[in-house]
Amino acid sequence: MKKLAIVLVVLIGLLVAGDFGAAAAAEYQVSTRLRAQLKLADDPAVRINGFPFLYQALAGDYREVEVKASGVPVADLRNVEVEATLRHVRAPLSELLSGSAQNVTIDEVTGRVKLLAAEVGKLINVADLKIEPANPDELLERKPNGDPIVPTGKPQVVDEKTAPVKLTGSTDIAGTRTQVTVVGVLSLVDNQIEVSPKRLRVSNETGEVALPPAVDRLIRRAFSTRIDPGGLPFTVVPTGVRAENGALVVEGSAKNVQLGGGAVPNRGGQ
Repeated sequence: MKKLAIVLVVLIGLLVAGDFGAAAAAEYQVSTRLRAQLKLADDPAVRINGFPFLYQALAGDYREVEVKASGVPVADLRNVEVEATLRHVRAPLSELLSGSAQNVTIDEVTGRVKLLAAEVGKLINVADLKIEPANPDELLERKPNGDPIVPTGKPQVVDEKTAPVKLTGSTDIAGTRTQVTVVGVLSLVDNQIEVSPKRLRVSNETGEVALPPAVDRLIRRAFSTRIDPGGLPFTVVPTGVRAENGALVVEGSAKNVQLGGGAVPNRGGQ
């Protein structure tokens, strides 16, 4: 029994090693193919999720594939992250491993482009810019005691094309280094990200600062911007925008995509 157990353990180990080896080979081929598909300078990182891999390979149906490329130049940006989640990638294993697959279809693609805080900061001249998602309540105007002023009448329409965002960074005001926190709204306008400041708080080493109206307008204008994130992978149409810690994100999804049948538009610097 002991020898049988040892043999079983060895066989299981070999099967697991073979499974991971086959997955790694397939990931390499997918990465190479996607580099051309997405017009990237380097091979993107590819991960085929799900175990065992060989079961998916025999069926020719890979349940979920994650793709990520960093440092992609887009227009005035030089370090954009491009991500995609591919669900049910359908291709024969033999063709996939040989790199000869011609009819790779994907049931659903979710594509994302992430604009990192450092890149956005360069555009608005705020070197230490921080990006965070904001609570919608933070957009409300405040009474002198700090309580929010709840608007009356028709409620504001909220959809995937708008999202609250908080931007924090330092700037010089009258020769003094001052921290500015802007709470605003992200909007998806003509496939571009528009940042519209709504409320701002300014402080320095002495505490919170009350600004003259002219300076207030100047700061709001400095944080107002529209950014072209380029196209989403696989020609996915952008449908939503949001903020996450450290980045602005544009995303969308598409169904029944054929690998090789689309390209990423509007890529700059390539």
